[in-house]
Amino acid sequence: MTIDIAVLGAGHMGGAILRGIKVAGAFDPESILVIERDAERHPAISELGFEVTDSLASLEHARTVLLCIRPQDFAAFQSHDDSKQSRLIVSVMAGVTIEAINSVFGPHARIARAMPNAPAAIGEGVTAIACGATCTDDDREFCHDLFEGVGSVCDVPESLLSAVTAVAGSGPAWEFLLSEAVREEAIALGLSPEVADTLIAGTKRGAAAMMVELGAPPSSLRHKVTTPGGTTEAGLGAMCQAGFMETVRAGVRAAHDRSQELAQGGDKPSKAS
Repeated sequence: MTIDIAVLGAGHMGGAILRGIKVAGAFDPESILVIERDAERHPAISELGFEVTDSLASLEHARTVLLCIRPQDFAAFQSHDDSKQSRLIVSVMAGVTIEAINSVFGPHARIARAMPNAPAAIGEGVTAIACGATCTDDDREFCHDLFEGVGSVCDVPESLLSAVTAVAGSGPAWEFLLSEAVREEAIALGLSPEVADTLIAGTKRGAAAMMVELGAPPSSLRHKVTTPGGTTEAGLGAMCQAGFMETVRAGVRAAHDRSQELAQGGDKPSKAS
């Protein structure tokens, strides 16, 4: 039996991708087999219209494999694939290199790494795709079709995936932290938590839409909404004086450096929670 696509792992990200596949309609659910060891997840997968099994042996019959397992589970998985055939392997495992994946699936396998971020779970993610040297144009198109179901897609070389992690992978946390600070001060100024949440979420959504629709750099948009001598200029001045830009850039750099450390096998826990 030949399987068009085998999806290994249907946890948080794997489940989001499966829901995106279902909604986008780019692939026939009957052509996809989901391999999930946690039996409690099987009913939800079946409800989406996908066949599901807990047998890793099914991987040997798949033309394309989507790896949605945790990086720490990859070592345990390695002994389960002996096919060494020519096929596309798409991995969403952070820090596991194309070279490492090739060492498991064989030199003839074509490897692509994809890094979707957390909003992919609600169809609003952004995914960076790094295709290996042996990937074809059809492989790249397949990856785009797959991940456009959960948001937008861009292409980067593998060497820049740590930068992608720092900007997009960790990026939702940067946005949540800024929102957290604004929310605390909003409540201190007398707004209710409910009103503050509505204002902050709507403002963030609108600002993001402006970036997408207008296609202008953030600095240009910031100038457009800043009236000389007005309230926004006063707030920006206070933020910059407090080292806002330097602090944010330091955070992005720290995330980048930690990503590279993990990719090189670093196992020291990060200081950040």
